[in-house]
Amino acid sequence: MARVTLEDIQVLQYFMQNACFNYGDFTLSSGRHSRYYYQGKRATFRPKMVKIIGNAVLDLIEEVDAEAIGGLEIGANPIADAVGAASLTGRKEIPVFTIRKEQKAHGTKERVAEASPDDWNEHLLKPGRRVAIVDDVITTGGSIETAIGVAEGLGCEVVIIVALVERHEGGGEVLRQRGYNFQRLFYTDEEGHLFIDEVFQQRVAGAAPQGVLRK
Repeated sequence: MARVTLEDIQVLQYFMQNACFNYGDFTLSSGRHSRYYYQGKRATFRPKMVKIIGNAVLDLIEEVDAEAIGGLEIGANPIADAVGAASLTGRKEIPVFTIRKEQKAHGTKERVAEASPDDWNEHLLKPGRRVAIVDDVITTGGSIETAIGVAEGLGCEVVIIVALVERHEGGGEVLRQRGYNFQRLFYTDEEGHLFIDEVFQQRVAGAAPQGVLRK
């Protein structure tokens, strides 16, 4: 049974559409121009909203038996933390990691900050670990690709990738074509209108997500 209702997701959608979007002429990090700019942290830093997000994403990653969750700082951090906290009410605790944009230049000089697993002498990210990668938004997929590269470089298996929002540029489809299990909660059109993903909506509503075409 889903931990969130369709009403929860609609509340989140309404909040994000009104709080997270600016409209005009913007240059993105990829160099592309856009009619809108999405600021996901205006939702993922709000406790009420991120509680919904955490429960929704937990439903997705439990389906694939993920053993840890994280992504590239800082967009992934509040989402992963929320999922980790929500997992205490689930089948098992799911510890969290974050991947730095650059390796630390001091101390242990690690690229990954991670929770301690049950065996204190082990690393959370190790060969064979089943991990979920999350982010607040995907455009062309650069941040997620970085997180995938680091996790797989440590021998982990990326079993699911979840974006809160997929922009209309199609970065999620590129990941699917590469064989990754990419899921999203919402997507946008070129004008910056926010829509609930049809497959995700059917899952929340309890219907079998079959035969749905993704836009």
